[in-house]
Amino acid sequence: MNFVRPALCPAALLAILAILLASLAIAPARLPAQEVPPDPLRPLIALPQRPVILPSMPCKGLVTPVTAYAGSIGYRILSASEEAAGPDRAAACLVRGYAAPQTRFELRLPLAGYTGRFLQGGCGGMCGVISDSIVPWCSNAHIASGAFAVAYNDGGHFSAGIGDGTWAVDPELRMQFAHKATHATALVAKAIVTRFYGRAPDHSYFVGCSGGGREALMETQRYPTDFDGVVAGSSVSMPAAMQLFLWEAQKGLDAKGQEIFTSDSVATLHRAVLAACDRIDGIPDGQIDDPRRCHYDPRLLLCPDRGQTVAPCLDAAQVEAARAYYQGPTDPGGKSLFPGGAPYGSELGWVGPGAATQTGKFAAESFIKLVLLPGELPENFGWRDWRFTRASLERLLEAGAPFDATDPDISAFRDHGGKLILWQGLADNAAGARGMLDYYQAVRDRMGGLAATRAFARMFLVPGGYHCRGGYVPYDQDFLGAMVNWVERGMAPESVIAAARLEDGTIRRRPLYAYPVPTRYGGGDVNDPRSFAPGVMKREPVDGYDWPGSKAREKSEGP
Repeated sequence: MNFVRPALCPAALLAILAILLASLAIAPARLPAQEVPPDPLRPLIALPQRPVILPSMPCKGLVTPVTAYAGSIGYRILSASEEAAGPDRAAACLVRGYAAPQTRFELRLPLAGYTGRFLQGGCGGMCGVISDSIVPWCSNAHIASGAFAVAYNDGGHFSAGIGDGTWAVDPELRMQFAHKATHATALVAKAIVTRFYGRAPDHSYFVGCSGGGREALMETQRYPTDFDGVVAGSSVSMPAAMQLFLWEAQKGLDAKGQEIFTSDSVATLHRAVLAACDRIDGIPDGQIDDPRRCHYDPRLLLCPDRGQTVAPCLDAAQVEAARAYYQGPTDPGGKSLFPGGAPYGSELGWVGPGAATQTGKFAAESFIKLVLLPGELPENFGWRDWRFTRASLERLLEAGAPFDATDPDISAFRDHGGKLILWQGLADNAAGARGMLDYYQAVRDRMGGLAATRAFARMFLVPGGYHCRGGYVPYDQDFLGAMVNWVERGMAPESVIAAARLEDGTIRRRPLYAYPVPTRYGGGDVNDPRSFAPGVMKREPVDGYDWPGSKAREKSEGP
């Protein structure tokens, strides 16, 4: 099943209608939830209705010829201009500026429909560019309605793209990327929001995935009062993830630099994996709900004839590369250096522009050489030169401490009243499927156990999901809507509906239950959410993974 990204939820007419309806709201916050136009591919969660707040000054009046301050952070607004409404955005005052020393930001302030909510979106990889949307994708429809003032930034530096580390020659820019730029943007953006509307935001939210997920967790750990609700997707130790890319590049390319896998070979392997593991969960639906329970051996696909190298079998090099991918980085003695390897089901992501064998290896080389270990590696160091030992991993983890959002003590965020949603695609070849589980176990250990943790931090696992968006089942789900209802109405999310268009055009809708509640299939149409209900958790899972970077006290002995 290939990823198909549908168009953004609301059509222009519906977006305008939502703004007009919102502008009539005069009742307090706890009114019935706002109506959301039904769209089977955009499973939006209705937001609590809130009074509309209109601007208290003209847009262009935000620009001044002097430095302004948000706390101790100096900033300048370079431009502020009105932006017309479009099919996927509300009319807004578009503010561009920078915070000292050089964090560029963009902030959109709705001209109508604003409801006192501020949202900051994360960036990806090593940042360097300014994003214009969040993931999961469908949540952008809430932004299009004008309900949120929305800010993005470049991570504290300019770059050629999210895989470029050239900027890291400056130690201060490295710390800006690590955590300072995200915090500065939060302070500055909220100060501008306060000035424009004449009052501070009532609620503040952060949504990020991958590098943005790292930023999201960094906020909960280092700046616990910046946001009321944080959604963090696909976050794992960034230094460790870089060696995962190098492992897959070294295993997935031959001595001449040629790709070992082809599109046909990974498709053959993917079909075999699904055939072997689809029904482990008792649901014949073409997806693997928990890849940790799958143990397919690629050697079963070894071509009987050494000269045969095309589907429906794999040659010897492809078999060995696949086994190495599933295993993940290990030292010469077989000890894991990362929380697992490529999840079963992720095979289709092993080839193409985003694969470790193409762009991933260069991003990892740049991050290790320029960000983590500047001046410590030979000038001609390349991605093939990395060696996988415990000492090399510990060197990365020590150098990467300022960039790693893996501290399980988020008690200050909890005590502030903050709410956290973690989520992870279970076919994520860029971060694996076990790292988020390992971190959530560490949080449970530190925060007083599962029940105490679920009171303010919940996790959702997305079967068939790739890295942040898409998948062999390309689910989309509205975690932002779930978070807003949790913060503003006290409704902890027990489940979230995910929706996907399958290869044959069928639309699948499936409830995702807050981990570790299992999914119980009651029979009937596997694409109908009414065929499912929450199951009974037989025992509390232990999800700590035995690798040197784990902060979980308990380690799992198996799925």
